[in-house]
Formats: sequence, C-alpha cells, structure tokens
Amino acid sequence: MLTKLRNAAAPALLWQGNDGFILYDGSHMIATDLDLTLGERIEEPSVALKELAENLDFMFITHGHEDHFSTQTVRYLLDYGKCRFVIPESCRQKAMTIPGLLGRSWFVGPHDELMLGDIPVSCIRALHGHLHGSVYSGASMMDCGYRFTFGGMNFYQPGDTVLLEEHLDMDNVDVLFVSPTEHNTGIQNTLTLIRRIAPGRIIFQHHSTYHEAPDNLFWTHGFVEEVLAALSDEERKKCIVPNQRTIYTL
Repeated sequence: MLTKLRNAAAPALLWQGNDGFILYDGSHMIATDLDLTLGERIEEPSVALKELAENLDFMFITHGHEDHFSTQTVRYLLDYGKCRFVIPESCRQKAMTIPGLLGRSWFVGPHDELMLGDIPVSCIRALHGHLHGSVYSGASMMDCGYRFTFGGMNFYQPGDTVLLEEHLDMDNVDVLFVSPTEHNTGIQNTLTLIRRIAPGRIIFQHHSTYHEAPDNLFWTHGFVEEVLAALSDEERKKCIVPNQRTIYTL
C-alpha cells in the first residue's frame, strides 16, 4: 500500500483507523496516532508494520491512550525503522517505559513550534472528553493536537478533544480532521468547527475502527451520517469519509 501512496499525486493520505493517518508529500512520509495492533480493531490494517517501519519518517502522537499511543506499534517502529516522534509532555512517563524512545522524540506542549526538516508544526492544546461531551476526569492540559504545513497545504489534526477557544480562533486550514464522537466534538460542535474554520477538505476520523459495545460507544461510535446530513451540498463536496484501503489525493 505504501508503494501506491508514494506513486499517488502528492499530497496524499491513507487512513489506518481511528485518527491514524499516513501522509506523503513526495519527499516525506509522516503519520498521526497509528495503532496497528489493538485486538479490538474490526479489520486488519492495510499496511504491515514492516512496510511502515521501512518508510515512515515522523509520527505525531496526541495523547497517551493505547488507541493513539500504541506501545506495540511504537516499539516496532523504533526497533526496525528510522521514524522519529513528536510526543506531548503528558506522555513523557509512558515514553520512558519504551527503551530508546526518548532519544528519538521531541516532547512538546501547547503553543510550542518546531520544524521537522522543512515541515513547520504548531502544537495546539487538546482537552480529552468523556460522556455527554464532558471533560474527562483524567484529561491533561498538556495533550496536543497538531497544525502542520505539508505538501503546500495546512493540516490540522486535533487528536482527542472537546471544542476549545483555540479552535474557534483558527484560520487558514486546508485539511481539517474531524471527530464526531460523544467524547470529542459530537455532532453540533463538529458542525461548529467545520463552519468556523471553513477548510477546503474535511476528513472524518474516529469511526468504524473498533468493535462497538454499550460501554464504549462514547469513543468508538462516530456520528458521521448525522454530521453529513446537517451539512450543505457545498460542504459535503469537501468531505472524505475514508476507508482503510483507499488512497486519497488532496
């Protein structure tokens, strides 16, 4: 699959479930929150860990939950590849349990700026949600989403977060990843985010990845159809609801 990604018109992306994406701009291959190993997945990822380790340059991690900061996935990339990691300070303790990770990582907090080669990155606060759009009792003010310029386009990956003032102040976003789950921005706040930012492309994440059960619906079930139904025809034309075996050119 990564050979096909490299041969696609750049920038291009491939979804691997949840908010895990692999992006290629013709020079660099980067990723966000890849979990290729949790047993709760509905389907196997379309990219093998070996192939990923051979190709991936950088990975952003937004927070410490295993479906975002996958210990097994990160260990493999460390052992068999050259990938370097951008990790929030909130995850430093977890990172210290993985041999070799500290030396291959940048640890960041909200409002930090960094360069990954020629890729400029801004770190945006993320505040993890829970049931009914509430803030999670274990949420950290040091979790991060990421805004980065890649392949000539501005991307914003929020990670797991409720709607924040920082989001409402954001502009000049070409590609916006949205998470219409109960523990993120739900239906109404996803619509607010889309309309306030007015991106050129809208990519739906946090859906159709893990087996749903009554006690996990708040984080496994994405209200994708409900959001799409509430959008205008023009807004829907900007939307991509990805599957894990299709490469999308932007």
